[in-house]
Amino acid sequence: MSNNMTNTIQRAASKSPATRPGAPIAGASRNPSAVLSAVMDGEGYRKRFDELLGKRSAQFVSSIISLVNATPELAKAAVEAPQTIIVAGLKAAMMDLPVENSLGYAYIVPFKNSVKDAQGNYTKRNEAAFILGWRGMLQLALRTGAYRTINVSDVREGELRSYNRLTEEVDIRWTEDEDERDKLPIVGWVGYYKLVNGSEKTIYMSRKAMEAHERRNRKGQYMTKGWREDFDGMAMKTMYRKLLGKYGLMSIEYQYRTDLAIVDMAQSRMDGAPVLPAGTLDDEDLLDGDIIDAATGEVISTEGQGA
Repeated sequence: MSNNMTNTIQRAASKSPATRPGAPIAGASRNPSAVLSAVMDGEGYRKRFDELLGKRSAQFVSSIISLVNATPELAKAAVEAPQTIIVAGLKAAMMDLPVENSLGYAYIVPFKNSVKDAQGNYTKRNEAAFILGWRGMLQLALRTGAYRTINVSDVREGELRSYNRLTEEVDIRWTEDEDERDKLPIVGWVGYYKLVNGSEKTIYMSRKAMEAHERRNRKGQYMTKGWREDFDGMAMKTMYRKLLGKYGLMSIEYQYRTDLAIVDMAQSRMDGAPVLPAGTLDDEDLLDGDIIDAATGEVISTEGQGA
């Protein structure tokens, strides 16, 4: 951590300074938002938000601070590694996506990272990472203006007539009576988009394939809460992410080329703390109170696991 950064945090903390990166700053834990605000002002980050968002910058920064105040693990990260929160916020600002968890566009997620102190010993430090949500993916796709249609649907028993894995041709005869359709079990999910130039993409996953996907990506022995409580809803999110994240076009690809230097500037000041790339995790894995294992990129649930 630079001397300027240490001094900035010390002023915000109004108590004794930290002795090493990652060490709690006395008094700062009682006012993490003050620490974060001081770092933004002292290191010039607020100007970067202004450059990206213009008049909406103040409201966006305020939403980050509100998120920190409402999330105990992020509050710790604001004291121990405030730049990781700022870098995550800059990435969301680059994409012009809100970070409120309830909206599902983008997330600033806490995790624990191992960092080396001046004596060569590794200690745990609370940090933050940016995660792009499936709604954010959909928003970035729509902004390209390249899509005529984007949609995902469940497929009910008796509706799928055929599916060709090679040509991706899907023959579905939809049940027209919605009341009757709601009574039928879900046997799979289909995703489709068509570009304005006429190009099309269709993907299909059976329930068996979706169950296998959940097991492969499970963070432990049991299903996470989201999959346990709403398997079908989580499957729809998975289809959107696969359709757009793997095959689609998103405006971020162009915006990154323009604005990546801003994040590079912030990243260079982070004292070696890595930021997980978008796509390392997605919102289908996240629960309230979860943290991320920086070494594996896995969500570590703070609630009791259960079947």
